Amino acid sequence: MNPKINKITDEIERTKAKIAELQALLPELERRRVEMENAEIIRLVRSASVAPADLPAFLEALKTSGAPAAAITSTPAPEAFDSDAGDEKTTFTEEDEPDA
Repeated sequence: MNPKINKITDEIERTKAKIAELQALLPELERRRVEMENAEIIRLVRSASVAPADLPAFLEALKTSGAPAAAITSTPAPEAFDSDAGDEKTTFTEEDEPDA
Protein backbone atom coordinates (compact mmCIF):
# COMPACT_ATOMS: atom_id res chain seq x y z
CA MET A 1 0.00 0.00 0.00
CA ASN A 2 1.05 3.58 -0.52
CA PRO A 3 3.13 4.88 2.44
CA LYS A 4 1.10 8.09 2.53
CA ILE A 5 -2.11 6.09 2.94
CA ASN A 6 -0.49 4.04 5.72
CA LYS A 7 0.59 7.23 7.46
CA ILE A 8 -2.94 8.68 7.29
CA THR A 9 -4.44 5.37 8.45
CA ASP A 10 -2.09 5.35 11.45
CA GLU A 11 -3.01 8.94 12.25
CA ILE A 12 -6.71 8.05 12.06
CA GLU A 13 -6.18 5.20 14.53
CA ARG A 14 -4.23 7.43 16.93
CA THR A 15 -6.95 10.08 16.68
CA LYS A 16 -9.70 7.53 17.39
CA ALA A 17 -7.76 6.27 20.41
CA LYS A 18 -7.32 9.82 21.70
CA ILE A 19 -11.04 10.55 21.21
CA ALA A 20 -11.97 7.39 23.13
CA GLU A 21 -9.61 8.37 25.94
CA LEU A 22 -11.06 11.87 26.16
CA GLN A 23 -14.65 10.58 26.03
CA ALA A 24 -13.84 8.32 28.97
CA LEU A 25 -12.34 11.26 30.88
CA LEU A 26 -15.21 13.68 30.23
CA PRO A 27 -17.78 12.19 32.68
CA GLU A 28 -15.22 12.23 35.49
CA LEU A 29 -14.37 15.88 34.81
CA GLU A 30 -18.05 16.81 34.73
CA ARG A 31 -18.65 14.94 38.01
CA ARG A 32 -15.74 16.77 39.67
CA ARG A 33 -17.03 20.14 38.40
CA VAL A 34 -20.50 19.49 39.87
CA GLU A 35 -18.92 18.37 43.14
CA MET A 36 -16.86 21.58 43.35
CA GLU A 37 -19.87 23.74 42.45
CA ASN A 38 -21.89 22.06 45.19
CA ALA A 39 -19.11 22.63 47.71
CA GLU A 40 -18.99 26.31 46.71
CA ILE A 41 -22.77 26.63 47.13
CA ILE A 42 -22.56 25.04 50.57
CA ARG A 43 -19.71 27.39 51.56
CA LEU A 44 -21.69 30.44 50.43
CA VAL A 45 -24.86 29.34 52.22
CA ARG A 46 -22.94 28.64 55.44
CA SER A 47 -21.22 32.02 55.25
CA ALA A 48 -24.63 33.70 55.14
CA SER A 49 -25.26 32.55 58.75
CA VAL A 50 -28.90 31.71 58.06
CA ALA A 51 -30.74 29.27 60.30
CA PRO A 52 -31.73 26.08 58.45
CA ALA A 53 -35.41 26.82 59.04
CA ASP A 54 -34.99 30.27 57.45
CA LEU A 55 -33.00 29.07 54.44
CA PRO A 56 -35.95 28.58 52.02
CA ALA A 57 -37.22 32.11 52.72
CA PHE A 58 -33.69 33.52 52.40
CA LEU A 59 -33.14 31.85 49.03
CA GLU A 60 -36.55 32.97 47.78
CA ALA A 61 -35.77 36.55 48.83
CA LEU A 62 -32.50 36.39 46.88
CA LYS A 63 -34.28 34.97 43.87
CA THR A 64 -37.01 37.61 43.84
CA SER A 65 -34.67 40.52 44.61
CA GLY A 66 -33.24 40.32 41.10
CA ALA A 67 -29.68 40.39 42.45
CA PRO A 68 -27.29 38.70 40.03
CA ALA A 69 -25.59 35.61 41.38
CA ALA A 70 -22.17 37.29 41.16
CA ALA A 71 -23.40 40.06 43.47
CA ILE A 72 -23.97 37.59 46.30
CA THR A 73 -20.90 38.06 48.43
CA SER A 74 -18.91 35.32 50.00
CA THR A 75 -16.99 35.56 53.22
CA PRO A 76 -15.01 38.82 53.08
CA ALA A 77 -11.25 38.79 53.22
CA PRO A 78 -9.75 39.72 56.61
CA GLU A 79 -8.55 43.07 55.26
CA ALA A 80 -12.18 43.93 54.43
CA PHE A 81 -12.74 44.92 58.06
CA ASP A 82 -11.62 48.12 59.72
CA SER A 83 -9.81 47.00 62.86
CA ASP A 84 -10.69 50.24 64.71
CA ALA A 85 -14.41 50.38 64.09
CA GLY A 86 -15.15 46.72 63.38
CA ASP A 87 -17.30 47.83 60.44
CA GLU A 88 -17.24 46.05 57.15
CA LYS A 89 -15.59 48.21 54.47
CA THR A 90 -15.67 45.99 51.39
CA THR A 91 -16.63 42.52 50.33
CA PHE A 92 -15.48 40.55 47.36
CA THR A 93 -17.84 39.09 44.82
CA GLU A 94 -17.12 35.87 42.99
CA GLU A 95 -15.74 37.94 40.11
CA ASP A 96 -13.27 39.77 42.40
CA GLU A 97 -11.91 36.75 44.26
CA PRO A 98 -8.50 35.53 43.10
CA ASP A 99 -8.29 31.98 41.83
CA ALA A 100 -7.26 29.58 44.57
